[in-house]
Amino acid sequence: MDDFFQLHHVERNGETGLKRSIVFAIVVSLVIFCVEFFGGIHSGSVALLADAGHIITDSIALFLSLIAVILASKKPNPRFSFGYFRIEILTALLNSVLIFGISFFILWEAVQRLQNETEILSFAMFLYSSAGIVLNLLSAWVLFRFGNDNINVKSAYIHVLSDLLATVGVLFGALLIHFTGWTWVDATISVLISLLILRSAWAIFRESLFVLLESAPANIDIPHVLEHIRKVKGIEAVLDYHFWSVTRGVNACTFRIRTSSSEKQDFIIFQCTEVLKSSFGIDFVTIQCENAELTEKLKLLAVNDTHGTDHPHPHGHHHH
Repeated sequence: MDDFFQLHHVERNGETGLKRSIVFAIVVSLVIFCVEFFGGIHSGSVALLADAGHIITDSIALFLSLIAVILASKKPNPRFSFGYFRIEILTALLNSVLIFGISFFILWEAVQRLQNETEILSFAMFLYSSAGIVLNLLSAWVLFRFGNDNINVKSAYIHVLSDLLATVGVLFGALLIHFTGWTWVDATISVLISLLILRSAWAIFRESLFVLLESAPANIDIPHVLEHIRKVKGIEAVLDYHFWSVTRGVNACTFRIRTSSSEKQDFIIFQCTEVLKSSFGIDFVTIQCENAELTEKLKLLAVNDTHGTDHPHPHGHHHH
């Protein structure tokens, strides 16, 4: 049984140094969070607190990347035949909801600050944001080494770069407050950062929800795929198809195809699978070939009631 599921095991990049680099980047992100969180409290800057909230989104992206690498080594089994990739999606969904909460709290706090001006220690704000920039550069450098080889790490790398820009904005805000005394700049920057956080959170939430609803992957043009499949010699019609994502970057599909001759079925299955895997990057492919007579017989089959009711099956199906 283990060998059977090993044939369907999808591995993603899991180099020796990759896990260490991601863990290191997570630690750096958490350090940045602590620095900016306590810096925001100490200096009275909501912008620093907002940037600390933005760091949470980076930490989540890194954490999901680490999960993806670890799960690549976990083999499927009879109960979890696709492996444990969906844990990544559930984690992303729950964390995106948490990020929404953080963002709305920061927005509420920013509005309160705009209505009631609070003293801000601009020099302390400058020091803490400078430390955040240095640590962000360190994290970006670590991730840059693996960004081209792993889609999840590349995504996390982009997150870190966006946070670096936000931290630079906080630093310039600190300088502006120091030289002009415009404390409202702090609340304005925090609103802009919160909007960045909400944008990231919405993207994570939307992608996770679509995966859990088994929507067709956004990066697959289904009419284009069908066009390629129909060109395979021996196919009379595509009777049914399904596309879905197991998790980000791991896609699956099933096809029911009517063929003119049962003798060519092996050739058709091979050609279709080659197209789907090589041209469209689909990991799990199932092709069912059938002739017109079999299709009609399949239409007459009814689904057995497995909900514990005592209704007899229309066609007298028995359990085996």
